[in-house]
Formats: sequence, C-alpha cells, structure tokens
Amino acid sequence: MKKIFMLSFANIRKSKGQTVSLFIMFLVAGFLLNAGLLVFINFGSFFEKITDELNTSDAYHIIGMNLYNEEVDRYIRNNHNVLEMEKFDSLYTWASIPYNGGTRELAFLLNDGDLERNLSKWKLIGEHLPTDSMSIYVPYVLNVDGGYELNDEFEMKIDDTIIKFTIKGFTEDGFFSSVDTGVLGLYMPHETYEKVREILGDSYKGTVVFTNLIKNDKSLETGIRELIEQGNMMTRSVLSIDLPIIQLSRTMMASMTAAMIVVFSAIVASVCLIVIRFKINNNIEEDMMKIGSLKAIGYTSRQIIYSIALQFLLIAFAGSIGGISISYFTIPIYSLIFESQSGLHWIQGFDGIISGITLGIILLAVVMVTLISAARIRRLHPIIALRGGIITHNFRKNYLPLHKSKGNLTIVLAFKSMFQNMKQSVMIGIILIAVSFSSTFAVIMFYNSAIDTKAFNEIPGVELSNAMAVLNDDADTEQLVKKIRDLDGVRKVQFIDETMVKIDDNDTLTYVMEDYSKKETDIIYEGRYPIHMNEVVISGHLAEMLQKNIGDNITLKNGEREVEFIITGLSQGINRGLMKIFMTYDSILKLDPNFKQQNLQIYLNKGVDVPEFIKTLENSYGDSIMTIVDADKNMEQSIGIYISIVSKVGIAILIITMAVVVFVLYLIISSAIIRRKHELGIQKAVGFTTFQLMNQISFGFMPPVIIGVFIGTIAGMTQGNKIMSIAQRSMGVMKANYIINTLWIISFSIAIVIISYITSMLITYSIRKISAYKLVSE
Repeated sequence: MKKIFMLSFANIRKSKGQTVSLFIMFLVAGFLLNAGLLVFINFGSFFEKITDELNTSDAYHIIGMNLYNEEVDRYIRNNHNVLEMEKFDSLYTWASIPYNGGTRELAFLLNDGDLERNLSKWKLIGEHLPTDSMSIYVPYVLNVDGGYELNDEFEMKIDDTIIKFTIKGFTEDGFFSSVDTGVLGLYMPHETYEKVREILGDSYKGTVVFTNLIKNDKSLETGIRELIEQGNMMTRSVLSIDLPIIQLSRTMMASMTAAMIVVFSAIVASVCLIVIRFKINNNIEEDMMKIGSLKAIGYTSRQIIYSIALQFLLIAFAGSIGGISISYFTIPIYSLIFESQSGLHWIQGFDGIISGITLGIILLAVVMVTLISAARIRRLHPIIALRGGIITHNFRKNYLPLHKSKGNLTIVLAFKSMFQNMKQSVMIGIILIAVSFSSTFAVIMFYNSAIDTKAFNEIPGVELSNAMAVLNDDADTEQLVKKIRDLDGVRKVQFIDETMVKIDDNDTLTYVMEDYSKKETDIIYEGRYPIHMNEVVISGHLAEMLQKNIGDNITLKNGEREVEFIITGLSQGINRGLMKIFMTYDSILKLDPNFKQQNLQIYLNKGVDVPEFIKTLENSYGDSIMTIVDADKNMEQSIGIYISIVSKVGIAILIITMAVVVFVLYLIISSAIIRRKHELGIQKAVGFTTFQLMNQISFGFMPPVIIGVFIGTIAGMTQGNKIMSIAQRSMGVMKANYIINTLWIISFSIAIVIISYITSMLITYSIRKISAYKLVSE
C-alpha cells in the first residue's frame, strides 16, 4: 500500500498545475451537486416538517358573509370523506398595504391569536415583543420581502377605512404565510381583534373551516357550494384550497431551481470524468517507458493501476469535500432568495446523508472511470513498454503531408496535429457540446427573465391586460363598458369572467369570454380556443386526469342543468390550480341562463400611466364599479421574484460555463505541450517563432471547439423548450414557449470560441521558456 501512495503522490507532484485545475473543477461539481440536492430534497421536506409540527389540515374553506349555518355545519361534520374538522370565526378582506417601498393589494385573514387551535396551528419565528394596544403578528414573508421590521407600523387600507397596527412578531403557518398562496394570515390579541371587528362590522365576517379528509378531492367543496351559493356569486362566497396546492406554490420555484443546479452539476462532473480519462490515456503514452521500468523492477500492473486511481481519487475527494463545505456557507443565500417567494424560514444545518451521497456519487464515478481507463496497463509487457509501446511497427497515417499540402504552414501543422490526435479532438468536442448546451439553456433563461419577459409573464396563464374592473351587479353594463372604451388612452376592453361548473361532481374553475380571438395571452398548447357554443377548452392536467383529448366529448353540470361539449383545445398555466375550463359566453348561458359578465379587462395604449387611469376611472364611474385592479402592478409583484431567481441562476451557469472551458483547455493544452516538447524543440531549432508555435497549437484545438459549440448550441436552441416543458409539467406548463433569441445565443457561442482561443494563446505562452537545445538533448 505504501508503494501505491508513493506513486500516486509522485504523479500529483509531477503535474501540480493540472492537479489544481482538476481540483477546482471537482470543487465546483461538489458544490453544485450538494447545494442542489440540499435544496431539492430538504426544502420540500422542510415544508412538510412545518405542516406536521403545526398539524396543518388537508384543506381549508373560508365561507363569507354569514353564510355558514347549521345546515352547512351538519353537512361537513357528517360528510363521509371528513376525518376531522375545526372551525372558528375570522375577518376576511382585501386590503392595500405599504410593501417594499410601494403598495400592494392582498387578501387577508384577520384572526384572534388568543384562540386555541388543534388543526392548522401557527407559530412565531425569531424574536418577538410584548404586545400593547393594536399589536399584530404578521407572516414572515412581510419581513423578508415586504421590508417590515419589529415595532414597524402596519397600515391596512380596507375600502375607505384605514387601520394601523404595530408589528410585534413574525409568524409561520401552513396555509397563510406566502403571497403566492392567495391569502395572508394576520394574528392579534383578543382585545385588538375585537376592536378591529367593531371597526369593520359584520360584512367582513367569515368562518374558517379546517378539514382532514379520507380522500383529497373536491367533493366536500362542491357540496358546500351547493348549499350556500347561487349564480355568479359562487367564486366570491367560498374559498377552498387544499394542502398539495399550497405546497406546490411554496416550493415549486426552489425545486425547479435546484433541478437546474443538479443537472448542471452533472454536466460539470461528466466533464471532469472525461478529462480524467484523457489524462490517464495521455499519461500512459507519456510514461510508457516509466511504466515498463516499474514493471521490470517488480511493480505489478494492479499496483500501477491502483496508484493512478488513487491519484485522481485523492484530487476528487479533496475537491468534493471543499465544494460540499462551501455549499453549506452559501445555503443561507439560497434560503434568503427562496424566503421572498415561499415565506419559509429555512435553516439548513449539516446533512451527513446528502453530503455522503454527493461524495459517494462523485468518488464512485471517478473510481469506475480510472479503473476502466487504466486497464490497458495490464496488457503492457515490460519490454514493449520500454520500447515506448512499439511492437513490430508503429506507422500512423500521414495526414496532410507537408510536401503536398497547400496553405499557411502554421495552419497546416495545426490541422495535422489535430488529425493525429483524433481522440483528443473528439473529447474536446464532446466537452464543448455539453458546456455550450448548458450555456445556451442559461442564455434562454436569462433573456426571458431579464430582457424580454413576455413569455415568462404568460407562464401563470393570466390575461396580460393593464387593469381590471369588477362591475357592480346592478350596473348598466352595456352603457358603462361603452363609456370606459371611449376614455382617453384605452385601446380595448373585453370581459373575461370566472365561475364554477362541475365535472364528475367536482367544481372546476371556468373562464368565460365572448371572443377568444381577441385574447392577448395565448395559453393553448394544442388545438384552438372555443368558437361555437358547443365547444370548450380544458387544461392539459385536467385532460390527463379525465383521460380526454381533443375531439372527445365532456359533460358539464351546473345545478340541475347538464350539457355536453366538444373539447377543441388543451391549455396550460399555473394560475389558480391545474384544473381549468374555457368556454364562450353563449356556452355558459346554456348552463346558467342568469350568468352576468362582470370582470372587465382594460387594455391601455403604450405610455398611459395605469395608476392615473385608475384614479380617473374611480372618480368617473366609482359608484358602478366594485373593484379596480392595477393588473400591471399585480403581475410585476407576483412574478418579479421568479424572474429575479431565474436570471441569477442563468448568470451563475454562464460564469461557471466559461470557467469550465478555461480549466478544461488548461488541462488539455498543458498536457499537449509536455507530450510534444521534443517536437516543439526541433521546430524552434529549425526557426519557428514562439508566436507561430502558440498559434499552431491553438489552431489545432479550434476546429473541435467550434464544432462542439455549434452542435451544443443547436441542441440547446431546439431542445431548450422541450426540457423546460418536462421540468415545469407538474406546475401546469405542458409546453414551454420561451423566446429563443438567436442573436443572443450566437453571440454567446462566439464568445465561447473567442475565449477558448485567447485561453489557448495564454496557456501556450509558456512555450517562450522552451530551450531548443535542452529539449533536443533530453
């Protein structure tokens, strides 16, 4: 064993620069893989630990405006699907609050914090202060994303009423702790709650019901709606969300980012393994006579192979341990980024299992590659090895004979060297295919999240209008719409309403629009929007669940009415769950003759100030409008954090890609210079300059670099959306449609080639130190 260690350390000392480069690459691979696995595995499980700790129920139901009665209570308690239920009174309202330097309108559930709960408890995070008059505890997301601190004033504007609180702590609960989950839960002492209830009155009173279910389906929600809802009020009188939807919303961004990191770490690790294989084959050729000498003096083939395996195993071990260690220092950064979206205060300590898996995967791959690559040593007889590997003859094909080839001598010699080292060229090409593919993917993500965000904004599946007005039930709709359409700055207006219809006795969110050809956000990935009154579009997720496809019939119900429709298209989008239907206005009238259009989408001309337009609309027609929403601002606030995360990941991948290219070229070119030192000495002796030799070597690497970058870029451009479709399928995005900006991608690909050439020239600059006499005489 001592001999094996001695040989291994001797090999490491012999190539210190290459050892350092390989160490850094393994450090990067270990860092990315461990960080990715920690986020992918532990972030999601952390949410599950929180919900287990707080005994979070399977679903919640908010029933407003005193609609919760004995009949509803009896129905829930006696429902065959309900294992356990708990209810309490609360205040449910929309309110405008200061948020991170601006304002934001959100739905809030105001709770009596002194009430004891068995289901769906809440807890305080970090430091909290003693309560006084008008104290309140707010979700932790308002600290990390909203900019609030302890003892800050918390002002809520509810319609025309302004209520001011003092923040005394930050909370966590399963359902109401993230902006993306629809409702934020606020908790306050009993005295404060009673004051707020008196200020707001009974119109904001609601009953919250937590339920644990035998089967997690929509049957309970459907039954509740049947008892208390009528007509078009159904989407506003009951709000029901189950725990899997909440978990998806709070963890999907972290999971998707972690998956991207893990895949990229696999690419970096694969590059490391390819380089190791190249190094072993190269070392065997360089040290052929040394291997023969070692065998001649008694070293066995197994000892020599093990010494080579141990050499790279030590480098991989040291690099991976370093990368794993660094990943734990960066986890708080990941946690802070994801906190802003998820509201989860994730603290990750050392995880020996995941780190052991990371280390084990890398080391096992290194052992397999080294043992397989070094196995040819077994076939080397000492005498053959001492001859440099020559058995009877060793005549290679003479590519580009100089006496027949035309062109610049430096370029001809470069191509001659490339053909003579075809395995090396193929290896470089494969590596550049991998790194350029990942860089192309990163460019696509960065461009769509930082430059042109249209495709990214369409992911939720929400219509991208500028403002939305919800009209009062008693408003003169036709006249009001005409007046709004005639306002300065208005480009067009159209109704896009929401309601509920039943499929297989489950309530399903349904969008209603008169003419889908005027819709500006196209979320149909297969087929077309409905045109006739017997046609509908359903979400891809719902189609898979029902085992339906385009052209199939589907039966929809509303009360006693039951109508059959033809599916004309499949939609995608993550907004409001994964089960959605789209139908025309004429179609909904077949199910609900009393249906009235109320949600008016308003599209403004470019340059029109949306807040100013909303003020004008409120001043002119406020009595006829229930709510006006700044849709641009809502979209910016809701998707801004996603854009920030994806763009940062894209930039990180681009930087690491460039670093990998530099390190790979250093390893390969430095080995090539050592292997060809006698040849270089002879060329210097016959008059070649250092610059000519630098270009000769660099030009020899450029063809595989260019070919690899070309193939990787084309693969990334053609397969990028397909890969993202797979990654985002669980989120409801069945067919990603990100913008592939050819100019940006080609520009970055050219940058890789240019950096590769510059790197080659810098590395080969060491040729200036070569002494022709010394190299020839050695």
